[in-house]
Amino acid sequence: MKIKTTLLKLVTAVIDLIFLMFGFILSTLLFLSIRRHTIFGLQLMMILSFLIGCLLILVISYYLYKIFFLIDKHNFFSITALHSVRMIRYLFIAVFVVLLGIMPFVYYLADQGDAPGLILIVGAVIFLPLAIAAFVSAMEQILVNSIKMKDENDLTI
Repeated sequence: MKIKTTLLKLVTAVIDLIFLMFGFILSTLLFLSIRRHTIFGLQLMMILSFLIGCLLILVISYYLYKIFFLIDKHNFFSITALHSVRMIRYLFIAVFVVLLGIMPFVYYLADQGDAPGLILIVGAVIFLPLAIAAFVSAMEQILVNSIKMKDENDLTI
């Protein structure tokens, strides 16, 4: 019955590879800019925000793989799954906070290029992890209720 999560694992692995590639490119650009002395504070803060965000996304993927493993073992309605879901929610909130670090650079770009719509577009993208965290929070409450119901059913003969 491992076919249930094979597609989910594959999609998560592809997303992980994309974020690893993005992180590698950003770190390469960071080191080259530091070596050439062409970096300024806002760029550094933006690149570090993206790198920390990439690392947090990889940690989220780890917890997703733990959930996929529990689904394969038919043990999803457990405290372990609840802990993983809570960690995913907290990590998405952390991604939101870390991505707020790119806003000063976006403001600088919008001011220099006379493009105030850029701030709104990037702001909408930054708030996506917070919306995902709200959805995960709702799913967490459903999981808590499901675990309670499963425990009650396990106690009945």
